[in-house]
Amino acid sequence: MTKKQKQELARLEKKILIKLPLVGGHRAYRPPINWTKELKEDVKVLLTQRRSLLNQMFECNPEEVERFCKVNNLLVDLTGKMHAKALSLYEGILKEGHDPDFDDDITVEATLQFVFSNYVDSVIRDYVEENIYGSQFSDMLDILTDLYEDDGDPECAFCETSFNLRHRVGMSASEYGLDNFLDDGISWDEAPLNRPEFEDICICHAVHDLCCNKLYSIPDLLRMNDFGVEVKVTPSASASTRRGCSCGKSSPSGR
Repeated sequence: MTKKQKQELARLEKKILIKLPLVGGHRAYRPPINWTKELKEDVKVLLTQRRSLLNQMFECNPEEVERFCKVNNLLVDLTGKMHAKALSLYEGILKEGHDPDFDDDITVEATLQFVFSNYVDSVIRDYVEENIYGSQFSDMLDILTDLYEDDGDPECAFCETSFNLRHRVGMSASEYGLDNFLDDGISWDEAPLNRPEFEDICICHAVHDLCCNKLYSIPDLLRMNDFGVEVKVTPSASASTRRGCSCGKSSPSGR
C-alpha cells in the first residue's frame, strides 16, 4: 500500500460523497430511488474503481486473515441455518396437508444479507487499532447497501421453493430445491479472493457473492458486523394469509 494509493482512494470517495450530499447535513443520504439513472451509473463506476483500488491496497496481515476467517465462518453458519429454516418451514406446510385456497401458488423464500442499520453496530471498528486504509468505510457501506436494496439484489445467499403436489414430507432438501449446493466443500477462491494467505480457508459462496459479484472490497467485508436471515412464505395475490419468520441477526464480533 502506497501513499499515492491512499490519496487516490480519498479522491474517489470524496467524489462519491460530493455526488450524494447528506440530507439536512445529517449522516443520511438520499436513497437511490431518488437518484437519476445517470447519477446511479456514475456512482457505480466510482465504486467499482474504489473496490479495485482497496483490493490492491489490501495488506492481508495475520490479523486481517483471522478476521476474514471469522466472517467467512459466520456466513457459512448463517447460510446453513437459512437453508435449514426454509426446509423446516416448507415441511411444516406439507404436514398441514394441501389447501387449494392457499397452497397452489405459495413460495417459501429465504435470504441472507448484510444489514446496515446504523453507524455504530453495523460496521466494526475495534478489530484494528487504526484505519490503515483511510477509507470512510461506514459511509461507503451505507451507500452500497442502499444501492443493492434499490436494485433488488441485497442478499448474499438465497433459496426458494414453490408448492408442488409431488412434494412429500421426508423428501430430501435437494428434491425440494432447498439444498445448499453452492457450498460443497470446494473453495470459491476466485479473484480477488485467490490469495495465498487464504489457501487454507474454504471460502463460502456468500463471501464470493459480496466480494466478486458485488462492489464490496475485501477490507469492506472485514468490517461488516451485522448480518440477517429472513425466511418468509408468500401466498398468491388471492390469498390473504401471510406467514413468515426471521432467524434474527448475527455479527462476527458477537455484539
